[in-house]
Amino acid sequence: MTAPALIGRRQETAWLADAAADALAGRGALVLLAGEAGVGKSHLAETAFAGLPLLRGAAHAPAAAPYGPVVAALRSRLREDPAALDACGRLRPHLALLLPELGEPDPSGDRATLFEAVHGALVAVAPAVVLLDDLQWSDGATLDLLAALAVPLREQALLVVGAYRTDEVRAPLRRLRADLRRARALRELVVRPLDAAGTRELAARTLGSPPAPALAEALYDRTQGIPFFVQELAAGLQAGERLRAGPDGLELEHDADVPIPETIRDAVLLRTMGLSGAGRAAAEAAAVVGPEFRLDLAPALDELLEAGLIVEIRPGRAAFRHALVRGAIYEDIPWRRRRDLHAGFADALEFGGASHATIAAHRLAAGDRARALDAFLAAAHDLARVHAHRDAAAAALQALELWPEGVRSGERLAALDVYARSAELAGDLAEATRALREAAALRHGAERGVTARRLAGLYELQGDRERALVARRDAVAAFDLGGRRAEAAGERLGLAAYAQSAGRHQEAVELARAAAADALAADRSDLRARAFGLEGVAQAKRGRYGEGVETIRAGLALALAHELTAEAAELYQRLATAMESAADYGGAREALTTAVGLCEATGERGQEHTCLSCMAYVLRELGDWDQAAALCKELGAGRARADDALVADGILGSILAFRGDTRHARPLLLRCRATAARLDVVSMGVDSVAALAYLDAQDPSAAVEHALAVLERWERTEDHHYAVWGLRTAAELLARHGDLPRARAAAAALSTIAAETAHADALAALAHALGEIALAEGDTQQAADKLTRALDLHADLEIPFERAQIALRAGVALARSDRREAALQRLEESYRAAKRLQAKPLATAAAQAFERLGEPLERRLGPRAAAQHASAGLTRREVEITRLVALGRTNREIARELFLSPRTVDMHVRNVLAKLGCRTRTEAANRAGQLGLLTR
Repeated sequence: MTAPALIGRRQETAWLADAAADALAGRGALVLLAGEAGVGKSHLAETAFAGLPLLRGAAHAPAAAPYGPVVAALRSRLREDPAALDACGRLRPHLALLLPELGEPDPSGDRATLFEAVHGALVAVAPAVVLLDDLQWSDGATLDLLAALAVPLREQALLVVGAYRTDEVRAPLRRLRADLRRARALRELVVRPLDAAGTRELAARTLGSPPAPALAEALYDRTQGIPFFVQELAAGLQAGERLRAGPDGLELEHDADVPIPETIRDAVLLRTMGLSGAGRAAAEAAAVVGPEFRLDLAPALDELLEAGLIVEIRPGRAAFRHALVRGAIYEDIPWRRRRDLHAGFADALEFGGASHATIAAHRLAAGDRARALDAFLAAAHDLARVHAHRDAAAAALQALELWPEGVRSGERLAALDVYARSAELAGDLAEATRALREAAALRHGAERGVTARRLAGLYELQGDRERALVARRDAVAAFDLGGRRAEAAGERLGLAAYAQSAGRHQEAVELARAAAADALAADRSDLRARAFGLEGVAQAKRGRYGEGVETIRAGLALALAHELTAEAAELYQRLATAMESAADYGGAREALTTAVGLCEATGERGQEHTCLSCMAYVLRELGDWDQAAALCKELGAGRARADDALVADGILGSILAFRGDTRHARPLLLRCRATAARLDVVSMGVDSVAALAYLDAQDPSAAVEHALAVLERWERTEDHHYAVWGLRTAAELLARHGDLPRARAAAAALSTIAAETAHADALAALAHALGEIALAEGDTQQAADKLTRALDLHADLEIPFERAQIALRAGVALARSDRREAALQRLEESYRAAKRLQAKPLATAAAQAFERLGEPLERRLGPRAAAQHASAGLTRREVEITRLVALGRTNREIARELFLSPRTVDMHVRNVLAKLGCRTRTEAANRAGQLGLLTR
C-alpha cells in the first residue's frame, strides 16, 4: 500500500528526489536540510528517498560520539553486509579506529588519512543516499569531515544529506556552512512550516475527520504550522477525549473550559497523562539514557510502544518517535530523580565499557563533578586518538573548568598540555596559547623551557613576533637554568634569526656565537653549523662581506663533513644571502640552485620555500623579471597566510610597478609592507616601501611620504644592503620634489653605509644621491659629474634596472650641462635597458627626455621605437578608442560609432587601462592627455 503524499511538500520532495537522481548517476553532492524542530525534515527525506539505497545516522545530545552520525550510517550497512567495506584495502586499519569490528586499528595515522579512509568507505557503499540527522548536536569532527568531503563527493555516486534544526544552530555548524560557502559547495533546502490550509489537512489526517474551522484556527495559532506539533496536539486532544463531533467538523469539548497546550512540550506531556506509574518511570529512564535504548531496559516500555511514544528501530532496540518527545519527557523529570537516574546510568555505562564522553556527560548531569572531571580527561585522550581534535579540546576544557583550585596540580599541567595540543590541531590558536601561558607560569626549569618554546611557536603562527620573542627569551633562560645546552642553542638561533631579519645584526652575531658555544658543549654539530650560518649572514649584512662569507663556509664545511644535508641546504641559502648583500647576484643564484637541490633531496619544504623566495629576489636584481614573476606566482599560490607570501608579494609587486602595472602592483606592495611591518622584516619592509615610492613618483605628497618611511626604517637598523636602493630612490624623489634637507639625510645614510663597506653598490648610490641634490640646487656640472661617476661605479654590478635608472638621470643632468652627445648616449642606454626589461615607465621617461632635446627618436632608436612611443604602446585602434573615451563616450556609443561590437570595445578599453597602468576611464583619459595622445 502506497503511503499518502506529504502535505504541502511537493516542491521540496521533488528537489531532494532530483538531487538523489543526479548523485546516483555519478554527480554526487553534500546537501543540508534545514528547518525548525518538528517541521518534518526526516519524514520529508524518507519520502523523497523511498525505494533508494538509504543509510542513516544521527547525532545525539548530550555526548555526541566522534564521527557518530557517519559511523552509524556505515555500521547500518555492515549489519546488512559484513563484507561491505572489504574494498577499503590499505585504509581499512585506519577506518578501524572508528569501526573496531573491522579489525586491528592503525594508531599511526593522522586526520587526513582518517578522512581519506572514511571517504573510501563511503565510496565502497555507493551508490547510496546517506542521511545524517540532527547535525545541530553533532560533534565537531563530523562537521569537519563533511566540510572535507563536500568537493570529493562530486565525483561519486553518493548523496550525503545533513539535516539540522535552524532553531538550535551552534558555532560548529555555522563554521561548516561557512566552509561550504567558501568552497562554493553549499547546497541547502530549508523546510518551512505548513500554512493554515496545510495545518487543517494534516489535522484531519491525524484525527481521521476534518476539524471545525474554530479548532483548525486554534491548532494553527498554537502550532504555527509545525507538523509534529500539529500531530501531537491533535492526537493528545483526541486521546484525552477533549473533542466532539460538531456540525462543521470536530470541535473542542466545552470549548471555553478546555485549554489548548501552548508548546510542543505540553502537547507531548498531554499524550503521557494516561501512562501508568511504571510506564511513566520507564519513559523517564529511557529519556535519561538517550535517543536510543534497549527494549529490555524496563518491562513497561511495551506501554510506551502501544502509546506511540517510542518505536522499535531494529530487533531489541527502540528509540523515541521524535527527539522532541524525549526532550519533553526529560525536561519534566524532577531534578533530584533526574540526577539519580544519571548517576545510576553512569555506573552502568562504566561497568559496560561505554565511551568516556558518554560517561562524562552522565556524571556531570548527576552533579558528580570529581568523577566527571576524570571522565572528561579520559574522553579527551580518546577523542585525540581518532583525530577529533576540536572535540578533544572541548572535553579537556570541560575537565579544566571542573578542576578544584590547588588540587592535583601535576595532572592539571598535563591536562593543559592536552588541551593546548588539541586546540592547536583544531586551529584554535588563541585557546592553545591561553593554555600554554598558564602551563608556562606553573612550570620551572627545563620543563618551563619546553612549554615556552611551544608558546613561541604558537605566537609565530599568529604573526605576533613581539610575544614570540619574549617566549623564546624565557625558553633560553629556562634551558640555561636546567643545563639543557642543546635546547638553549636552538632557541638562541631562533632569536638570532629574529634579530637578523629586523636589521639588528650585532645582536644577531652575539646570539649566534653564544648558540655555537652551547652547541659545542652539547656536541651538536648540526646546531653549531647553523650558528655559523646565522653569524656569517649578520656579518655580511653589517658590511663585512668577506668575513661573513668565510664564517658561513666554515659552517658549510662542518655540515658536509657530518653529512648534514638539511643543514647544508640552509647554509647554502645563507651563503647566497651573504653574496647578494655584496651584490654578487650571480654567485647568489648559483648557491641557491644548490640549496634548492638539497631541499628536494631531503623533502624540506619550508627551507625550499625560503630558498625559492630568495631566488625570486636575486632574479629580479639580475633582470630576469619573467622568471622571477613566475616564481613569485608559484610561491604565493595556495598560501593561506600572508606571512608565507611576504617575499613573493613584494618582488612580484615591484616588478609589476617597474613595468607600469599600477593596478596589480599596489595591493601586493601594500600587503607586503603591512606583513613586513608586523613581522619586523627590514629587507622586505624597505623594499616594498621603496617600490611604492617609485610607483607614486609623480605624486609629490605620496612619493615624499614613502621616501621618508624608507629613511626612518633604515635609521632603526644596522642594514647595509637592502636599504641601499631604497635610500637612493628616496634621495632622488626628495630632491626632485624640493625637500633638500631630507634628501641630504638620505645621502648621509648612504655615506655611512659606503664608509663602512666601501662597496660599489653603496658608493654608486651615494654618488647618485649627491648628483640629484646638485641638480636640484642648479649645479648642473656637479650633478652630471656625480651621476656619471655613479654609472662608472655601477659598471661591474649585475643590477640592470638600477643602472638604467641612473643612466636616465645622468642623461638628464648631462643635457642640462650642455653635454648633448654624452646625454644622448646615456638616454639611449637607459631606454634600451628598459625595453629589454619591459619597464614601460622608465622607457617612456627616456624617450621623453630624447624629445626634450629635439632628437628624433626614429634616428636614434629606430622607427619602431618612435612609433611605440608616439602611441604609448597602444595600437591604432586603441588610440582611437582612447580619444573617444576621453570625450565621455560609453562603450555602447563607441561601438556604434566605430561599427564594432560592445564586447570588442570592452576588450580594447581593458587593454588601454592595462597598458597605461590606470584603474579608471577618467584616469586613462588624463594619462593619455599627458602623453599627448589626444591631440595627434
